[in-house]
Amino acid sequence: MNEPLNRAVKALKDLKLTDIRIYDFRGVSPFFDYQVLSTGQSERQVQASVRRIIDALPDCDTSRIEGAAEGRWILFDLGNLIVNVFHKDEREYYQLEKLFVEREELDPEALEHGI
Repeated sequence: MNEPLNRAVKALKDLKLTDIRIYDFRGVSPFFDYQVLSTGQSERQVQASVRRIIDALPDCDTSRIEGAAEGRWILFDLGNLIVNVFHKDEREYYQLEKLFVEREELDPEALEHGI
């Protein structure tokens, strides 16, 4: 499917982030194809995602990472892929997935197996 998407999701899983959701924006957004949401249980775990994503996608532009210092909601703008890593409290508060109810949701487990 999409190698950067696969690598990013694997990095999030390896970090034991939870509630990973992948939304398909192909043909809808002129700016990106996929948006990923995930949840960390602590600020430290959320901040650790920065290193994991950079390691998984070494060509990513680190100037396009927002919120790393706070560790509450980190947004990675990876071109055709947007990755959001939320602290559990921020995820519950913002409920960003409610904005994506009309978007197709991809199964992270199926993605891992190349489906």
